[in-house]
Amino acid sequence: MATAVLYIGWNRPVAGKENEAWKYFMEEGQATIAKFQKQGYFERIERIALTPHSGTVNGFLLLFGERAKLDELRRTDEFERFSVRLMTLFDGYGVVPGLNNEGLAKAMARTKDLMT
Repeated sequence: MATAVLYIGWNRPVAGKENEAWKYFMEEGQATIAKFQKQGYFERIERIALTPHSGTVNGFLLLFGERAKLDELRRTDEFERFSVRLMTLFDGYGVVPGLNNEGLAKAMARTKDLMT
């Protein structure tokens, strides 16, 4: 069961690169993510597009898996190439590891004695 997430988010395509950005994301980028999943780096993915809201995040992917495998994925050459490519095409691009409900519950249980 997944206990961690990897957030891959962006604001909007770089001005003048809109077509290139979405073409890469929808074709090669999606194929790369599918390959990572087949290689066992994560269990499932959620693709999120936010409605207009005047914020600086307009879409993101959440990869659900185990912390060690997600950390391993982030350090592969292929993920770094994928990430740098997205960074050149989308403003506000970022990758952030985190915990989901199950992971947070486990982390809180490990530190319960520190909270008293």
